[in-house]
Amino acid sequence: MKLVCPRTRIAPWPARLLALPLLAVLSGCFIAGGGATPRPDRLQARVTRILDAETPSPAYYRERARLEVLGRELDEVLIRIVLDPGVADHVRANAITLLADRGAPGALNLLRRILVSSAVDEVRLAAVTGVQRFAVDSPQARNALRAAVGDPSPRVRLNALQGLDVEDVGLLRSVAAREPDPQVKLIAQQLITLFESRGGPLARNPRGELRTVAADSAPQIVFHAGAADTVGGLQVGSLWVELPRARLVPLAQGVEVVDSVVPAFLNSGRTLVVYEAGRVIHVRDLRSGETRVVGPGIAPRALPLTDRFVFLQEVPSERQDTAGGTGLVYRVIRAPFAGGPAERLGLLSAVARPERDRGASPVRRMVVGELRQGFVLRAPGMAPFVLPPGPTEPPPRP
Repeated sequence: MKLVCPRTRIAPWPARLLALPLLAVLSGCFIAGGGATPRPDRLQARVTRILDAETPSPAYYRERARLEVLGRELDEVLIRIVLDPGVADHVRANAITLLADRGAPGALNLLRRILVSSAVDEVRLAAVTGVQRFAVDSPQARNALRAAVGDPSPRVRLNALQGLDVEDVGLLRSVAAREPDPQVKLIAQQLITLFESRGGPLARNPRGELRTVAADSAPQIVFHAGAADTVGGLQVGSLWVELPRARLVPLAQGVEVVDSVVPAFLNSGRTLVVYEAGRVIHVRDLRSGETRVVGPGIAPRALPLTDRFVFLQEVPSERQDTAGGTGLVYRVIRAPFAGGPAERLGLLSAVARPERDRGASPVRRMVVGELRQGFVLRAPGMAPFVLPPGPTEPPPRP
């Protein structure tokens, strides 16, 4: 057998240097019994012609769909187009989008490099949008998006923000504090509110309170620590909801907070609040003032796009002390804010380590993140738990 590598056009410096490792991944060399014929230049000409659309139309997508049936030879052509500075910027941007949509091997590395090397805003914008396709499954993609929030272009920064997840709430606070563009700043603030509702840590105000970010006309959850262990991150204090016109609704005393994650969350209509006090789950109606006891449990979290929440109940018989920490097992329970039957979703495991949070369970830092399968409960030291769709919820998109 004969080892044959397809020919590639030499790109000018520095694109040539960028192209070599990427073409090795996407094109590679292949073994052919009697030699191989390189793909003709007319394929690249055809692809370039189809991608030459500054304003995509139905006709453009019909033509693009005909390309998508091709195999690796199309990926090779797209790479050449992307790395050719002589090609029109909008054509290169369309090539980047198509390459990302195809999920070609090595495409993420190309997009990450374009984000830090291209001087063309339109090309970087396509790259950051493409990186979002990989962000759910790839730490490298998420890091690329975090870096892109400092891009010179407001449009690139805006798209980078929309690819972040709940663990990035601290980064979003930094962006919101220094962002000069009002639209980007607004989106950052809205994402902070969203991620706080999914378990993100709260920020401390000048009075030392932990307070959710919300409009003055919306209820805000407030926690004031009476005693704190600044080394371990464990705090105990008072919890209340502040309503418009500074009306206060006290919830509980002696509430445990770890790493600024306050165990209290509002429903989507902001009329009910679920909270933990004394390791018991409660729901308070902010209109009537009535409080309902749900049952023993910790770490309540509101579920996005539903009027339900989850909380955890430890299974004491499964607790195990080991050299590395204490192994814990919890039942994951889902319940409606408005009341009604709760349902057990499964078991979740975690390991509490004495060197972190004074041995507090990792589930106290739990967030509701996103996966391709839907939403997931996760935290350092805890096994991820993918949440099944609710009875009236549509299944996640494939």
